[in-house]
Amino acid sequence: MSFEKIKNFFNWSYPEALQSPYYWYALLLFLVLVLILWALSKMKQDLLPVFKDDEGVVQITPHALHELVKKTCEEMEGIFNPNTTIKKKGNAIRLAVQLRIQTDCNVQETRLELKRRLEEVMIKKLNFDNFDGVDILIKGFQTKK
Repeated sequence: MSFEKIKNFFNWSYPEALQSPYYWYALLLFLVLVLILWALSKMKQDLLPVFKDDEGVVQITPHALHELVKKTCEEMEGIFNPNTTIKKKGNAIRLAVQLRIQTDCNVQETRLELKRRLEEVMIKKLNFDNFDGVDILIKGFQTKK
């Protein structure tokens, strides 16, 4: 393929473009760039605001918040494999916790106790001023270990 034909890239017809290896290289390069940009945006850690006062701002990483929820769940009897999703709506932060529970546990009592503990940690200990609550999704049951 001659250099003149490459210069007229934007004037190619569709069948002519499909037959050209330059078209496929450009398409592949475009897809790789989109994939790289997507990966970079996923790796970016957004900091979540905890509270703000006269002396400054306190923020937390999503990873630290996931770890905090996991440790709180591990302290409770009958809860296994917690996984947290952080939902931001405006300035409010809401946690969606997916977990497995013991087959013989009382779901309502377990839910209330987990919510109580998480709210105690988030509001009383960390002083979250924008905490909106906890949603719990049971993704399965597990027998005692």
